[in-house]
Amino acid sequence: GLQNWKDEDSKTALSYTAGGKDSSYALFVQDEIALTDSLTAYLGLRHDWWETSDGYANSVGDAGYPKQYGSQEESSLTPKAALVYRPFSDTTLRLSAGQAFRAPSTYDLYRTWTSSSGRTYAANPTLKPETVTSYDGGIAQGLWPGMKVKGTYFYNEMEDMIYRETISSTLSEYTNAGKARSQGVELEAEQRFDSGLRLFANYTYTDAEITENQNYPDYVGNRPRYVPEHMFNIGLDLRYGPLTAGLVSHYRSEMFQSNANSTVNWEVYGVQDEVPFVTDLTVGYDFMEQYNLSVTVTNLFDSEYFLWNKAPGTAMFGMLSAKF
Repeated sequence: GLQNWKDEDSKTALSYTAGGKDSSYALFVQDEIALTDSLTAYLGLRHDWWETSDGYANSVGDAGYPKQYGSQEESSLTPKAALVYRPFSDTTLRLSAGQAFRAPSTYDLYRTWTSSSGRTYAANPTLKPETVTSYDGGIAQGLWPGMKVKGTYFYNEMEDMIYRETISSTLSEYTNAGKARSQGVELEAEQRFDSGLRLFANYTYTDAEITENQNYPDYVGNRPRYVPEHMFNIGLDLRYGPLTAGLVSHYRSEMFQSNANSTVNWEVYGVQDEVPFVTDLTVGYDFMEQYNLSVTVTNLFDSEYFLWNKAPGTAMFGMLSAKF
């Protein structure tokens, strides 16, 4: 607790704590095979091992606490394959397929807590990783000196998606209970000039929907949480002798925070607003061959939007880096 929420030194009694450990290890092998002078195959295989331990939660003074959680471990074997074909010097065609997984976080596994209204939000230390099978194909084409455009189509099938399930009016719990799919296109273009200037833009459109939910069949057809429909970036970077500069504006459409797609009011606390072309500027200077001094200004035009809380306004910071 805090007597004054703006003063970190005004701490009072401890009311809640939770934690745990997770470890991951992986072994990856990939082979690049030149089938012909213009056709190359890539074959890869990855084996991941993931384990958790020492999980606990303590809502001080509440019945049933503290809680101790047992350890668990999972492993996953995920392949990938790709074909890259270069029929002409300025043309590249690509097809690929692969699998991957996302392990639940220690928050998902261990952070059980009870709100002031009496509702308990329970962790689930037996959660399994979410998995995805992905396919994509694309083309990169040079048009004239310094100009390149790219286009990609992608398709993903996701399983064992992690949801917060409502058990009763006073209890919610994380569970693996869903499937979803997403598909879309990525478009890119860049123009490089001999002067050291590069202009670029990219756009991603994602069509996504929940295809199965055992506990909430009404969610089927809804958009998965935290998946924007549109993303767009446009910018430039420049190198002139020791001087470097970069300017980029990025846009992202709004996202739902719940698979129920229940958000009805935007530009308020507790939502994921659209990001309205927020612009960042970086200027740097190289000196003494191995050092760089730079200044970055984020949200240059002080755009206002909400990412649960109100997003930060304009901020500036500097960085000194050295290469050895």
